[in-house]
Amino acid sequence: MTEKCETKWSPTEDQIDKIIIPAMQGTAQQYAKYASELQCPPAFIALMLRDIADTFEENAITSEKGCDCC
Repeated sequence: MTEKCETKWSPTEDQIDKIIIPAMQGTAQQYAKYASELQCPPAFIALMLRDIADTFEENAITSEKGCDCC
C-alpha cells in the first residue's frame, strides 16, 4: 500500500473484530507450532515474520502507480 493509501484506509471495528484479530491470533498460533516443530529460537520465527512483512512492503513500493483503496 502506498503512503497515500495508508492514510486513507483504516479498518472498521467489524473488520478488526472478525478478521484482523482472529487472523493475527491464528498466525501467532501457527508460528508457535513451527517453532515447536523446528525446535528453533523465537528470534528465527521473528525473522521469518519480518521477511513476510518485507515482501508486502516491497510489493507496495513497486505498485505505487495506484491501488484499489484510493
